[in-house]
Amino acid sequence: MYIEASHMVYGQKAQLLSRPLRGVAGRHCLTFFYHMYGAGTGLLNVYLKKEGDTEEPLLWRRRGEQSISWLKALIEYSCERQHQIIFEAIRGVSIRSDIAIDDIKFQAGPCSELEDITQQSSGYSEDLNEIEY
Repeated sequence: MYIEASHMVYGQKAQLLSRPLRGVAGRHCLTFFYHMYGAGTGLLNVYLKKEGDTEEPLLWRRRGEQSISWLKALIEYSCERQHQIIFEAIRGVSIRSDIAIDDIKFQAGPCSELEDITQQSSGYSEDLNEIEY
């Protein structure tokens, strides 16, 4: 998923819905790479949509510019029912607030490489802005 901010206005959203996923007892692991670079970058949210529920709890969020490099996100969650994952990108204040995600992977069981929740994939990086859990 990629949002090109210059074709959007502040606060506009794009969502990507996963295919229906089978629930399992225990943990699930969701991994993906994300890129949020540019002044005025908005929000990237990940929600859990359980079959039969109207609420979509927030699993993960990043706000603002993160890194010039692609970063890896690892999210552990529990869900015993069929469900979907919603990726939501919200345009920030600047036309330079592009957001992208790639290489999305779902697996049953805990994340085997769960270190710092988010780890750098390559290149130079530093914390540039606020990170929320």
